[in-house]
Amino acid sequence: MVRMMEKQSLAFLAVSTALAVLAVSLTAVVLSENRLMQNENITTTGEDVLTVTGYAQVTVTPDQLTILFTVEERAPTPAEALARLTTASQNVVSTLLKQGLKPEEVKTVGLNIYPEYVYREGQPPQIVGYIASYTIEAKTGKIGEAGSLIEAAVNAGADYVSGLYFSLSTERQREVYRQLLSAAVSDAEIKANAILTPLGLKTVRVKSVSVSESMPTPVARAAPVQSEAGGPPIMPGTATVSVSVNIVYAIGPR
Repeated sequence: MVRMMEKQSLAFLAVSTALAVLAVSLTAVVLSENRLMQNENITTTGEDVLTVTGYAQVTVTPDQLTILFTVEERAPTPAEALARLTTASQNVVSTLLKQGLKPEEVKTVGLNIYPEYVYREGQPPQIVGYIASYTIEAKTGKIGEAGSLIEAAVNAGADYVSGLYFSLSTERQREVYRQLLSAAVSDAEIKANAILTPLGLKTVRVKSVSVSESMPTPVARAAPVQSEAGGPPIMPGTATVSVSVNIVYAIGPR
């Protein structure tokens, strides 16, 4: 009887052990399958791209000139200085308009009245009069006539030229900018094809574009250009204008 019970206990233990081993095995299989499923869900998505910079530049001659004329008058009182300045500045403006400038090409950019001091050693500064100044900006596209324009303004009462610089007119800037943009994009396309063709690739589409431009104020450095109607020689010089574009292409096989 005792032996029979021992055999039954051993049999039960063996079955329990087998079931436990089977359960562990099944758990291991399930865990392994879960890991496989997780690995299958991890996918790398993305798009091959190529970033290229296209560049274009051109040397241009300014087509616009801006001149600053200043008129100064001195008088014992501010009112008298202003009255004298009014007469002199009106004469200069009238002369500029007679030279062919349009009213919108002439404007006031400065008007000042301030005391004039004399300094003596050991004494406080003393006011000896007043100075009134008036600055006029004249803008013209007739650079060849600039010398005669300056001469006429000085003869009319302008005391000095306080500024003179060349630039591109708005219309010319737009024209040059459009040309450079087109050339820079073409340059980028040529570079992209030169890189991709040997690799058996091609551009598929444009993902993004950014533009950078450089339009500096021209600096006079050319040989003098004699004014058509006399006056001092004016040197418009040249300037280099450039545009660059950064283009990101999506690429794929040919």
